[in-house]
Amino acid sequence: MFMAGQGRQDRHSAARVVPAVSGGKPDRFDTLKRRYDFHFGEAIRAGLQGSHDKAAGHSGQALLISRKLCADAADPALHEPELAAALCAHARYGGSAWQAIAMLTESAGHYAVLAEADPAAYEVPRIDVLTRIAVASDAAGNTGDAIGLLREVVGMYLKAPAADQEERDIGLARARFHLGRCLLASGRHDDGLAETEAGLELAAGVLERLAVVSREPGWLVAAPRYLQLAAPDWAAAAFRAMTLLAADGQLARAATAARTAVLVSGGLADLGGDLLRDVHAAIAARAAATTAEAGQHAYGCVRAVEGGARTRSE
Repeated sequence: MFMAGQGRQDRHSAARVVPAVSGGKPDRFDTLKRRYDFHFGEAIRAGLQGSHDKAAGHSGQALLISRKLCADAADPALHEPELAAALCAHARYGGSAWQAIAMLTESAGHYAVLAEADPAAYEVPRIDVLTRIAVASDAAGNTGDAIGLLREVVGMYLKAPAADQEERDIGLARARFHLGRCLLASGRHDDGLAETEAGLELAAGVLERLAVVSREPGWLVAAPRYLQLAAPDWAAAAFRAMTLLAADGQLARAATAARTAVLVSGGLADLGGDLLRDVHAAIAARAAATTAEAGQHAYGCVRAVEGGARTRSE
């Protein structure tokens, strides 16, 4: 289900895997790497489906294996990408916000080393971790610090070299989703809404460039992993924009955000799990009401214009 786009780690892993020993028997490091890939993939699958405990279990195993790979290898740097990715992924399950920040900081350190050697492959994941640190900082109550870091992150993405431009842009979109959310929480309504809509526009551009047929069932199942991982923040941002714009009376823009919320939450529902299907149903119901209201408003405006035109002609 989640194998269509494995992301930067898988693109570079083939060169790092120790080949099997003669006779076809797997090498111990090869076996560990296969176990790591399994647990890491299952953690992502369970996390997207909302199975927190299952995701935490697999994520913890992936982290343990990645540490063992680095500790036992003659050249630990060969397995640094696995460790960096596992630390970043497990931070959400590791305990308090401060524990998460510590884990993410360790991950960022590994990615900084990797990015220095291969910026096109690892600069974007390094910045992705900084976004996660900002989110964890906000969760710890430091929203002001989170806003400052997210503003820096946005600038970093804009300058970052990237082997995959779409992956970079979806990372930038996620940073803007979170920046918008933090700005809204701090009372800066206009700035928060502007950042949220900028993120939605970026994400829509990624879909267009990838030529994803997003109206077909299962579109997110076949999408690259980085698109799947962005989808929860993407759907939440679209729903938030829809709600705020509708409250402001900007119904046409609210209807556009509503369509995005339904599209992305529907893609998540296709990934499986009752929770995601229930969330999609709730979003779709709210979006339908917003879209209907926007349609009625537009119809009323047209009738008013037509009425005015008739009056002037008489």
